[in-house]
Amino acid sequence: MKIGKVSLLCCAYIFFIFASDSPRAQSDEEKVGRAAAAQVLGAARLIDTEVSQQYLNLLGQSLASKGDAVYRWRFGAIESDAINAFAMPGGYILVSTGLLKILESEDELAFVLAHEIAHVSRRHHYQIVLRQRLAEQASRELQSAVVGDDMAKLASASGQIYARGLDKGAEFEADRLGVEIMTRAGYDPIAALGVLERLLKFKGSDPRAELLFSTHPSPAERLDMLLQSGLERLPRPPNEGSTNRQARFKRFAQGF
Repeated sequence: MKIGKVSLLCCAYIFFIFASDSPRAQSDEEKVGRAAAAQVLGAARLIDTEVSQQYLNLLGQSLASKGDAVYRWRFGAIESDAINAFAMPGGYILVSTGLLKILESEDELAFVLAHEIAHVSRRHHYQIVLRQRLAEQASRELQSAVVGDDMAKLASASGQIYARGLDKGAEFEADRLGVEIMTRAGYDPIAALGVLERLLKFKGSDPRAELLFSTHPSPAERLDMLLQSGLERLPRPPNEGSTNRQARFKRFAQGF
């Protein structure tokens, strides 16, 4: 039986959102993340290249294993010219093709994913959701099941968080921890500087980078903070594996 592209996209969406529902029940944090992921995927679909999605998940899982948080991690690439990435509570991470297209190596992609993994691990977005709930409802309702209208409220709240962004401290922490994670996974920490230097070339008025610039500290500030954190003193990997990494990344980039 021939399966059309729409059906494949639908299956990919369902897998990304619901893959971890069984056999255990999802935690509240995962439900919040699922609602946020569903909202993003309602505006930008997953790319339909299975090989690229598989590569992204293998790399993401490898990086996440070097962190200190245990989730059922899910990584996806979405079709969007916007230069951005989204870290949702519970282990959902989405990266736009607009951002992926400006990266030049697997090491740079490792920094992007590790930065988002750090946001999830430190529960930056989930803590905001919890504070919002405390302002809206009694504490005894915090762990109640999320169904029906509650899911819609979560999606709306999540949209507001990503539109406003996190405070600078959370972004700087995600940069620092992200660099530590990628270094432990065997990637070159200096690649983080390459990503931020490339972002410096974009202007805040550029529609591709407008949301990123409005929700993050400037790339120049992030560069300064990373350099002050001692990034250049971290161990760098040997060159032996760089050829294989670059070949993998090129095959991945062909998928979008």
